[in-house]
Amino acid sequence: MHKEEQKKPLLEVRGLKTSFFTYAGEVKAVDDVDFEVWPGEAVGIVGESGCGKSVTSLSIMRLIPKTGRITAGSILFNGVDLLKLSSREMQRIRGKEIAMIFQDPMTSLNPVLTIGYQLTESIRRHQRVSKREAREKAVEMLNLVGIPNPADRLSQYPHEFSGGMRQRVMIAMALSCNPKLLIADEPTTALDVTIQAQIIELLKDLRSRFSMSIILITHDLGVVAGLADRVVVMYGGKIVESGNIKDIYYRAKHPYTWGLLKSVPRLDAREKKRLVPITGQPPDLLEPPGGCAFNPRCRYAMRICLDRRPGFTDLGNGHKAACWLLHPEAPKRVLPVNEEEQPGHQGVG
Repeated sequence: MHKEEQKKPLLEVRGLKTSFFTYAGEVKAVDDVDFEVWPGEAVGIVGESGCGKSVTSLSIMRLIPKTGRITAGSILFNGVDLLKLSSREMQRIRGKEIAMIFQDPMTSLNPVLTIGYQLTESIRRHQRVSKREAREKAVEMLNLVGIPNPADRLSQYPHEFSGGMRQRVMIAMALSCNPKLLIADEPTTALDVTIQAQIIELLKDLRSRFSMSIILITHDLGVVAGLADRVVVMYGGKIVESGNIKDIYYRAKHPYTWGLLKSVPRLDAREKKRLVPITGQPPDLLEPPGGCAFNPRCRYAMRICLDRRPGFTDLGNGHKAACWLLHPEAPKRVLPVNEEEQPGHQGVG
């Protein structure tokens, strides 16, 4: 469904702040995050480990560990602020309206319970159906996600499935109640490249079939390219750039996004060249750097980057980036995304 056809987003995250309170102090894992997801849209949230993308998804699900707390903001789902719901009301939404696939299917599935028990339990929790109907639904879902002999495999345990098949079980479990929004947190982690591609193709097919929205959490821009309509780039608990897939891949404006793009292997490159890593380490969120959080690792950092946090510059068509290089008085820079200048690449200034 296009934005023109639907006046309101399915999900609106506004001013979200989530912190963890440790013996060493407050860790601001998510710091003033804003984004939306429209009906039928797939949004990728990308960044290095520790940038806040998984905590953002857990905040949406209200599954923050006891040491953490959502300190500010709102999370509107179909116009209802999830942060104002009681635990019982949230339980009714979690799994039925919003479902989540977690990073490691081996630790997400209970090793001492059969796949069939875990699937049917999820179905019966949210739908008024008999055990027989729940089992039929479980077989249907396993078949839908491409698991052979689904009726026989219901009696098996997680350790009897490969990594890719366990991930398919997690997808089947997440989709068993026809959620409007699916959050996939690193769904291809620890899977080989062939299986990764199969999982992404499966998500793409199921998205089309069920007309659901997807939030894809990943550190891999290559994975995002196969599924997402829009991309949100996070660093140090903040969003540094967001835009549609073409804007991010061909007209990126933030040095951190450039770094992520240069570290992705390219099959269409004219010459074989070494991947360029982003030097340095992600910021310590107990003591984040002043100004722009990326300034200690940025080769284009200016004095203002050390002192003042940049605001977003609207680049048109929903594309925005938070970087002082976009200020009218900033020095002109040449966009260094790839050595082979791709169509659409422009200088930053």
